[in-house]
Amino acid sequence: MSRARRFLDQKMKIDWFFLLLVLTLISCGVALVYSATYKPGEVFYHSYWFRQIIYFIVGGFIAVGLAFIRIDYFKRLAFPLYFLSLAGLSVVLFGGGDVVKGAGRWIDIGFFKIQPSEFAKIAYLITFSYWLSRHPVSFFKLKSFLVPFILFLVPFALVLQQPDLSTALVFIAITLVSFYWAGLSLLDMFLLVSPAFSVLLSHSQFAYSQIFWGLLICLVTLALFYRKLPKMLTGFFFLINIFAGYASSMVWNVLKPHQQKRVETFLDPMNDPLGDGYQVLQSMTAIGSGGIRGKGYGEGSQTNLSFLPEEHTDFIFSVLGEQFGFLGSLFILTLFFLFLWRAVSICKLYDDPFVNLITVSSCAVFVFHILVNIAMTVGLMPVTGLPLPFLSYGGSFAITCMVLVGFLINMRYQGGRH
Repeated sequence: MSRARRFLDQKMKIDWFFLLLVLTLISCGVALVYSATYKPGEVFYHSYWFRQIIYFIVGGFIAVGLAFIRIDYFKRLAFPLYFLSLAGLSVVLFGGGDVVKGAGRWIDIGFFKIQPSEFAKIAYLITFSYWLSRHPVSFFKLKSFLVPFILFLVPFALVLQQPDLSTALVFIAITLVSFYWAGLSLLDMFLLVSPAFSVLLSHSQFAYSQIFWGLLICLVTLALFYRKLPKMLTGFFFLINIFAGYASSMVWNVLKPHQQKRVETFLDPMNDPLGDGYQVLQSMTAIGSGGIRGKGYGEGSQTNLSFLPEEHTDFIFSVLGEQFGFLGSLFILTLFFLFLWRAVSICKLYDDPFVNLITVSSCAVFVFHILVNIAMTVGLMPVTGLPLPFLSYGGSFAITCMVLVGFLINMRYQGGRH
């Protein structure tokens, strides 16, 4: 019996509700892109909405293909894909990638621009999951962190140098979620991220920075006392937090000028309302003006009069809020919640570490994009270039979303077959 026939015969393992959620989110995304970019008289095959449909159709075929691949093949291809992704990132960084808005992130192949960092996320996700499924990590075995740290650091550094801080942060999200699922406790995770919080809370840009940093140091001390780690590691975590606090100004200077400006704008959008603060203010105006029910599909001054920049990509949620209001936004958030709930439920079906790590890592990518993008549009986080899954326009990211969907379909269908 062919693998396709076996797939169709096992209808109980096909999560039709999950697929319906994906199709609904895609349909909503295409409709929003259409309303945000419609131009009278434009030839349809040149429009953003039509290209978005093509991207998702291509991604859909890829997702279906991935559903038939044996999980063992993912393991065999993990490191080849990882090194191939590093080659793609190196081409962009050192070979002269296509520069857009000051960042070289794309490779132009004529009819399509490939963003290697999107492929790198997928390759890293597979490789990191494969390694952790075979080599558990523990603070009491520091050598267990050596290879995972190298696997993380290389693509993270290459993406950071493009520069693409927002995508680089996705690698951190994948890493932290994978570490937790691989066995680290919540207390371990707190200690792991505490140096980053020390940098953030101790910087003079934040009000009462020294007070908050002092409280963080107290929490770190209590956590170290409770965890009873080896003395050398305990000293390391304590000292690295102290050093991170005093070196926060150095970290600030490492950021690119436009990244510093985004943080300053986040803290006070009115500081430059016609410059870097313009996007955030127009986004919040669009969402706020939508009220409870919104202004109606295709309506809205901020979108139709082009007051809202990047409305079909970074700020697609603002278009949603203006046209469909709080109820429309709540509907989309409910769809995302149900989508993630159905995805994570795969972990209840199987005990295989690789299957579960692939599943939670894929969900981590979706969750990070959703939280950061929406928080950005309502002024709760600095403006980043992270798109909203299934809704924002973009070829590479649309295909990435469908690849992750393909992984989730595969894990549910044949997670217990190897």
